[in-house]
Amino acid sequence: MFTKLEKTQYPPKDKPLMAWDGNCGFCHYWVIRWKLITGDNVKYQPFQEVYQDFPDIDLKYFRQAIRMIDTDGKIYTGPAAAFRSFQYGNGNKWKWVMPLYNKVGIFRWASDWFYNWISKHRPFMYKLTTAMFGKNPAKPKPYWLFYLAGLAAVIAGIIVLT
Repeated sequence: MFTKLEKTQYPPKDKPLMAWDGNCGFCHYWVIRWKLITGDNVKYQPFQEVYQDFPDIDLKYFRQAIRMIDTDGKIYTGPAAAFRSFQYGNGNKWKWVMPLYNKVGIFRWASDWFYNWISKHRPFMYKLTTAMFGKNPAKPKPYWLFYLAGLAAVIAGIIVLT
C-alpha cells in the first residue's frame, strides 16, 4: 500500500502540481484525461522531473503513487490526488468525489484498495483502458459498449438455447 504524506515545506507557488510516473503509459493516459477536466489550473509533471524540488519528500514516495501537492503544501496521494485535482476543474461534474472520499470511510478504503491494485497491474490496466476507450485519451471511444452488447447477446443466446 502507498504511504500518505501530510505536507511539504516546499509547496508549488502558482498552482497545484500533480507528480506522476513519466515511465507509465497508464499514468500518461489518465493524466491527459485529467488535464481535460482541470485545464491549466493544475500543473502535471512526471515525478522524475520534479522530485528534486521537494527535498523533504523521499523519492520512494513519488515512486509509490501519484502525488498532488497543493499551493499550501498539503499532499494528496493516490486516489485522493486524482479526486483533489477534480476540485480545480471548471464546472465539472466530478467535484463531488473528493468530499465523498473525505467523508465516507468505505468509499475511501475502496478507492485506496482499488488504486493500489491498479498500480500493481499498470501494464495490464493500460491495455484494458485502451481496449475500452481507444488509444487517444483526448477523444475516448465507447468500445466498452460493444463488448457489453456482445456479452448481452451471448447471454441472451444461452438463455434462448436452454
